[in-house]
Amino acid sequence: MNPILATLLQGFFVILIAPFASGLVRFCKARLQGRNGASPFLPYYTFATLFKKQMVISTATSWVFRAVPFVVFSTSIALAFILPLLFVGGKLASMSDFLLVGGILMIGSIFLVLGGLDPGSAFGGMGSSREMTIAALVEPTIIMVFAAMSFVGGTFAIDGMMGQQLVFSHPYLLLSVFAFLLVTLAENARYPVDNPATHLELTMVHEAMILEYSGAYLAMLEYASAIKLTVFAILLSNFIFPETVIAVGGASVLVASIVAILFGVVKVVAMMGLLALLESVVVKMRFYRMQEYMSIAFFTAMFGMLIAIFSAVINVDIEYHTLFAALAVFFVILLFGRARSQVMLRYYAFSSLSIAGIALGLSFILGEEEKKHLWLFATVTILIKAIIIPIVVRYAQRKHKELISSPSFLRPASSYFVAVVILGATFFVMKQTPIVGVVEFDTLLFASIALVGLGLATMIVHRNIFSQILGLLIIENGITVFTLVTVKSLPLLIELGVFIIIVASAFILSILGSRIREFHGSSDTEDLRNLTE
Repeated sequence: MNPILATLLQGFFVILIAPFASGLVRFCKARLQGRNGASPFLPYYTFATLFKKQMVISTATSWVFRAVPFVVFSTSIALAFILPLLFVGGKLASMSDFLLVGGILMIGSIFLVLGGLDPGSAFGGMGSSREMTIAALVEPTIIMVFAAMSFVGGTFAIDGMMGQQLVFSHPYLLLSVFAFLLVTLAENARYPVDNPATHLELTMVHEAMILEYSGAYLAMLEYASAIKLTVFAILLSNFIFPETVIAVGGASVLVASIVAILFGVVKVVAMMGLLALLESVVVKMRFYRMQEYMSIAFFTAMFGMLIAIFSAVINVDIEYHTLFAALAVFFVILLFGRARSQVMLRYYAFSSLSIAGIALGLSFILGEEEKKHLWLFATVTILIKAIIIPIVVRYAQRKHKELISSPSFLRPASSYFVAVVILGATFFVMKQTPIVGVVEFDTLLFASIALVGLGLATMIVHRNIFSQILGLLIIENGITVFTLVTVKSLPLLIELGVFIIIVASAFILSILGSRIREFHGSSDTEDLRNLTE
């Protein structure tokens, strides 16, 4: 297929389907909320109506206000033609350098901010201020995501990264894909970062900046937003399913065009449906917590980058079980520096999910007999450790609101430093241990010892009695990983018995913590220690 034709077909496809994508999200959300909802094709009529309407422009504005819609619309269209959305190897493939793409995104964001500031309205200034705060957190994450893929693929062009199908050949790049998912929601002003349907002054970000626009200018800005959402959605799905991107020159023009368009429509429908589902089950995040959301995205992307560098240095491919072992330790490190019990429980659940991922990763390596046990182990781990135990502990905490906070002897930065020291000490000790090299999976052995050490440190550093329970559960996770390393699978009855004991222990310890709080008036271990003196 001709590269020029492929590029033109891709660009016009995105431009034509973007209003449908925007309307489909609203339609699916309405259906999920029990309403009929407007037709997903309504945005076409809305844009056509807006283009016919007369514009009302404040006399206080300058040429910047009039230039903003054209610049923002042009940057969105440029992304539709440059990025590998339907085809790989298009005419503009050489322009898909991730630094250039980041620059195009930044140009659109800056002009949109200027458009909000130019009229001098309070809402526009507030929205512009918030937008720049979010952009300052989003752009480094985008660069980090594509830097990891560039390092692995040996190319700066996103088109080249897509053509190599990097994600599934290098599992740690799934971290970059997850970070890109978080960035996609933030960049497109979707939940939990922003509510695109609101006009409340306390929550507006994107809508506040375009509040002064009307008529054709408003249509161009809304259309640009729909195009950018479509571009990000298709690009994200392409990283997950790179086989759906058609290579230019592989098949006849008609066949390649039909297949590419069909894949594009399916991806748009699927991604918009998932977005509607996400926005129906999550709430908008408070603005002051935005830094936490974006820090998770950035550090996840950076973690993927560090693993990529580490893999290149030691010249060893990182397999799935190794990736999940690193994630299990990573989430416990994040837990170690937190002070809110709910957040700590959430990270414990993520760490437990990673342990289930270790079992699933091992199931693809070991024999058929172990595979059944590992799949069962992963399923029960998700059910009990990621769902039931957090529910049990939260139920006990709800009776005492003061237990929501879990004070620590150390500040967050010091806590993370201690966690890194524990990891370094664990690595040094394990290198001197004869067992390394005897077991089949050294990285899992390192992760198990690190989890035990971090669990003990959690019990020492945090003063809340529920953090002591959490520390014990982390230690149990470390023992579980050690079991996977050495035994690989246990008889079914023993596995079920162990899980039942874990649930019972968490339940009993939670009740015990509540009783201690009732009888002694405190759950702080420092106060409880004074009772014995």
